[in-house]
Amino acid sequence: MNARNPQYNFVGTIDLEIEHPFYGWIFFTASPDDVNGADIYAQAVAGEYGQVAPYVVPPVPEPIPPTQAQIDAMRKAAYQSEADPLFFKWQRGESTEQAWLNKIADIRQRYPDAEQ
Repeated sequence: MNARNPQYNFVGTIDLEIEHPFYGWIFFTASPDDVNGADIYAQAVAGEYGQVAPYVVPPVPEPIPPTQAQIDAMRKAAYQSEADPLFFKWQRGESTEQAWLNKIADIRQRYPDAEQ
């Protein structure tokens, strides 16, 4: 059997391409525990298809920054759940205006505009 490009995957089995008589080169995962793949796995480990490449952890993609509309929605939700109760407590004399203003500043810092 012809096979090429063996490489360990994240679970320890070997991904490679095998030449199928009808479909041509196809992707295949060889496992020592699989009836259909145990021989191919053993041959790959023995180096019959070239050296088995180590598993390479894929890079973590950069996070996508939120849009201005998403920032506005998060800020609005934070105002409603965090700042508004402090505003009403201040109005009833149960808190200070400064506590409310500090919470607004905290929310603005947590959710800055996208243009900044």
